[in-house]
Amino acid sequence: MNLKRPVAENAFEKLRALCAVAALLTAAACATTPAAPPANPEPAAPAPSDHVQPPPFQATPDAGNRQKADDARTANHRAIFDAAWRLVRDKHYDKTLGGVDWEAQRKKYQPLALAAPSEASFYRTVNQMIGELGQSHMMIRGPGSDDDEEEERSAAGGDAAAFQQAITGIGDPGLTVRMIENRPTITAIRPGSSAERQGLLPGFIVTHIGGRDIRVPAEPPRPLRPVEERFALRRLAQQRLTGPVGSKVTITFLDNDDRAGEAMLVRDPPRTPPVRFGHVSFLSPEVRVHQLRDVAVLSFNIFLLEPVMAEIKKAIAGIRARGSRALIIDLRGNPGGHGSMSIPVAALLVEEPLTLGTLHFRDFNNVLSARPQAGSPPFTGPVAILTDEGTASASEILAAGLQEAKRAVVVGDATLGAVLPSVVESLPGGAVLQYVVADFKTPKGVVLEGRGVQPDRRVIETRAGLKTGRDPVLDAALVAVRASRAK
Repeated sequence: MNLKRPVAENAFEKLRALCAVAALLTAAACATTPAAPPANPEPAAPAPSDHVQPPPFQATPDAGNRQKADDARTANHRAIFDAAWRLVRDKHYDKTLGGVDWEAQRKKYQPLALAAPSEASFYRTVNQMIGELGQSHMMIRGPGSDDDEEEERSAAGGDAAAFQQAITGIGDPGLTVRMIENRPTITAIRPGSSAERQGLLPGFIVTHIGGRDIRVPAEPPRPLRPVEERFALRRLAQQRLTGPVGSKVTITFLDNDDRAGEAMLVRDPPRTPPVRFGHVSFLSPEVRVHQLRDVAVLSFNIFLLEPVMAEIKKAIAGIRARGSRALIIDLRGNPGGHGSMSIPVAALLVEEPLTLGTLHFRDFNNVLSARPQAGSPPFTGPVAILTDEGTASASEILAAGLQEAKRAVVVGDATLGAVLPSVVESLPGGAVLQYVVADFKTPKGVVLEGRGVQPDRRVIETRAGLKTGRDPVLDAALVAVRASRAK
């Protein structure tokens, strides 16, 4: 992929062009000489004996075919490994790779990868090498790279890669499972969903989904920070819950009196057509607004310029028209998307130009500047942003920029700290590699990667609090914006 300086006329268009590239799987030209097959050993001389010797062993056609298959598999793995290693070396934004000796990593991991007994273990080994860089948005995936995922696709009765079919038929039963007090806990139930119809409530402890327990992989590609472990469990639960519309999934739980129970849930149809962005699971883009007296609450679940941005503009216009005195933007669980979208969202909240931060690419920098837009009057009242471990990428850019500019107060928990923009390129054998192309720093020079946005008002959620039916994060934000409005 050629990532030269974009020719767009302003920072927003430059970044939009770059981030659009991230949604594509561009072909990588990879040529590798296959390993030579092992030479046939010289036959040993027959030992002198008075007995008739059995005929020498002859490889059966099946054995020969297996040997050819093993040779082809090794050659394919070598091509994939070499291509991934070269792409990171040649296209990562940091030419020094943070001081990691990349040649030494090749010597260490290539023999282990080529000796891997399965496709899944091969990709795990390559991901362990990539994990030495200690960054998000860096991973390799391929056919057979995830045994559990393959099993889930089989159980669902179809291949999720059949995109055209999947995009019109992916649903979920309407519950959110997160790690609360170190236990997988239901934190939200969608009104009218199968989960609500079956009587599930916030505070229930989920022990199994689809007959399998929920746990973070024992051997991740790199050591995970606590917030990453919570994010991994949340995403695993989401993947297990999601499937073809109308299919069923079993949830085993402890209710709010710690009594064991089980519910058969139906995956309800999405309220909007699902889309897939990069490695994010299928999501139905939603923009929702509700009013709490004089405070508007705006939430959206992914950063996509189309159709989400147009809906956000309409929502802000409606909020202004209703005379709302304050605004809460709920970015909990929002995994990001197009990083460029953080600019026009911020532009709807500022009266003067505002810098959200700077992207540092391999050969140039790009300042993210938000400016008020003609024809879109900004909302000027107090603003709060809600965050948790599921707030990532473009969500973090928006939250950090508005926080540093004192334009918004951040309420909730620390964000994921996975903010680096990336692209995805295809490799031999159907594999794909996602790698980062830029670093990001806030206007004050804070590196968010591996750190996340730290809230101004941290709210620790508890199971006891969830049982009450209240949203303690939203409650704290209401206090914050009303106090700010009173000044």
